[in-house]
Amino acid sequence: MANSARNRGPDAGEIGLALYQVLRSHGSSVPAKATAAAGMTEEEAAPGWAELESLGLIRPGRMPDEVDPIEPDTALLGLLARQREEMRHQRETLSGLLDSAESLMERYRPTVLRETEKIEVRFAGSDERKRQTLAEFNASITGHTSSMHPGPLPSSEVLAQSIVADKELVDRGIKVRAIYGQSVDSAPRQRKYLAQLSATGVEVRLAPQLPFDLLLADSHTALVTANPEIPSEAIIVVRGTALIRSYVALFEDCWLRSVPYSSQVNSTAELEGELTEQHRTTMRLLANGLTDERIARKLGVSLRTVSRLVSEIMRYLQADSRFQAGVLAVAQGLV
Repeated sequence: MANSARNRGPDAGEIGLALYQVLRSHGSSVPAKATAAAGMTEEEAAPGWAELESLGLIRPGRMPDEVDPIEPDTALLGLLARQREEMRHQRETLSGLLDSAESLMERYRPTVLRETEKIEVRFAGSDERKRQTLAEFNASITGHTSSMHPGPLPSSEVLAQSIVADKELVDRGIKVRAIYGQSVDSAPRQRKYLAQLSATGVEVRLAPQLPFDLLLADSHTALVTANPEIPSEAIIVVRGTALIRSYVALFEDCWLRSVPYSSQVNSTAELEGELTEQHRTTMRLLANGLTDERIARKLGVSLRTVSRLVSEIMRYLQADSRFQAGVLAVAQGLV
């Protein structure tokens, strides 16, 4: 504070000293009289009075408009007291700032972070609601989408609409990946669909077995079937990074276990004297005690196809019964 007063002019110190000496000699005095006694004009004396006030060397007198001189030691103590008060105020301000920062980081910031990890689950049951959900799902994709479908495939009309939707995604620069059960590649209509899908730019792979229908939009939304046994029923919409990570990991595991689709080679081609992967999957399901009905649902094929596969397995193993086929399959390390 003293330094700022001294910067009022080069002669402030000398002028202040002259005025202070007058006050010491005459005692309490009106500033105008002390100024005149020092041989100065009010304009000339102004820097000196400001100097004395800033250093705490004057205080109001007992009479109106008078000022009293203060001892330098007393003024110094007052100056130090004011400085301590100012520092205390600064410490309080800093302490309040630290408390506010701690509150922001420890109380409010975690709340925002938890909000980003919230999981939203929504149910879509009606056909109209499912169509709207799929349209919103496709519109929300910005980088990549992944899906897996164990089968059976829906109607030809639905497949045609799916081809159009996937082509629009590819045209937008979206990376599209899809895994289908190998049983899907076992009939002309289904092989035609896979060929058309691959031709649009979708990366298609085939897997012996898939757990359920799943669609992923980037890493923020998943669509899953409410009942894996009847995929045409309702779908569930899941949003939230915390849960979507599990679905993404599941898809990536299935992707690594699948094989690239090729329209030139039928993945279920039944070569003379050789079991296909579909046969081996059927054997594993039979060994686990599944009925033909459940095997058909798992493979996404009809009961007649399952019966055919079982018959071919028995013929390959030269077994007279399912039980004998199971024993021979285990003995030969086929399951």
